Amino acid sequence: MGSKIVDITGQPRADTPPPVSDFWFAQVDVRLGRIECMVSRLEWQIWLIVCGCAGVLVLEIVGALAGRTG
Repeated sequence: MGSKIVDITGQPRADTPPPVSDFWFAQVDVRLGRIECMVSRLEWQIWLIVCGCAGVLVLEIVGALAGRTG
C-alpha cells in the first residue's frame, strides 16, 4: 500500500519513520487517560457520599417533623 501513495506531483512518497517524540506523546496520553479515569471514579464516589448524606439529612428532618425525639 505504501508504494501506491504519491504526492500531488506524481512522485512516490518516501516512507519516513515517525518522529521519536510520538512514543513520548503516546505515553503522556496513556497516563492522562489513567488520571482522567481516576478523577471520574473519585467524582462518582464524592457524589455517592453527598447523596447519602443528603438522604440521611432528609430522613432526620422527616423524623423531627414527625415528632420523634433523639
